[in-house]
Amino acid sequence: MKKILYLIIMSFIFTVDYESQVQPIFDSNCINCHNPSSQAWNNHQLNLTSYDDFMPSSTVVAGNHSESDIYDRITRDESEDGNMPPSGSLNQTEIDLIADWIDEGALSEEFNDIIGCTDLNAITCDDDINYTYFPECTICSEGIACDNYYNSNATVDNGECMYNDVPEDNELSITFQDNSFYIEWFAFEPPVDVLSYTLFRCIDEDGIINGDGTDYSRCAMVLPNTELFIGNEFFDSSEGNDLETYVVNGNGLLKYTFSVHYPNNNYWGSANGAYYYEELEECTAGDVSNDGIINVIDIVSLVNHILGSNTLTDVGLCAADLNSDGIINVIDIVSLVNIILS
Repeated sequence: MKKILYLIIMSFIFTVDYESQVQPIFDSNCINCHNPSSQAWNNHQLNLTSYDDFMPSSTVVAGNHSESDIYDRITRDESEDGNMPPSGSLNQTEIDLIADWIDEGALSEEFNDIIGCTDLNAITCDDDINYTYFPECTICSEGIACDNYYNSNATVDNGECMYNDVPEDNELSITFQDNSFYIEWFAFEPPVDVLSYTLFRCIDEDGIINGDGTDYSRCAMVLPNTELFIGNEFFDSSEGNDLETYVVNGNGLLKYTFSVHYPNNNYWGSANGAYYYEELEECTAGDVSNDGIINVIDIVSLVNHILGSNTLTDVGLCAADLNSDGIINVIDIVSLVNIILS
């Protein structure tokens, strides 16, 4: 990341074009010997007649002039073996120009001719990208730089990077509260400001998973993108739509598709993730470790949770709130001790 930031800064301060600035230095001082037709060719076989002929020599470490053999040779003392050119030296301006060109990435063109997405958080062109939503990535996978996707060779950000980040399973939760499904994603941090969020709810009324997968036949958009919703929580009311009958009190299955709308995502306009409602297992008050026994282990688990050294599961949280006040604290510890002593 530091290197990319450096390159971006350098693109606004100083840019070196190989063809118009670096190649003329080689033409004037080097190619009499460093070309396949010269009598000295067999002694070095370093071809400096063009960028394409020069770069395969591995004498340049792009981004680091001090580690580049070509820089070492042109900065040696004239009396030192291996100094280039062997008779006389390049002037300091020419040496600095070559060093800057190497540090800027040893590119064939100046920075402003190469644009793309430089944000490492943006979509890459790796094979695991879903081409159904982002078909242009098939172009990138062939090694051709393209806009809107992270391009490791880009030095100028065109401002149109694309993102596919959605909440991880532990960053979005679905619970049933007050005749509503409560969805919250406070832990989710998108890489850039988003335009809006959209939520689709689908249920499988039979609750049967067959060989072809679950049939979520009843679907509805419950958080429309037309409202440009920006927030971190949403209550999907179950009143009048039989969700409680099918999902909470029955065998139905519930799935939410959570869509994140980023500024430059062209296809479907969003990144999408699927999340499923799972009913909380029944808990036994005091059985914090959920092992079927209430003993000192449950006290230790409860204390560690309060001290922040471990996190309880949903079932453990249910069992730990012995006085059902929605808060887990020392009062619950006292209640648990009393259960064990009794």
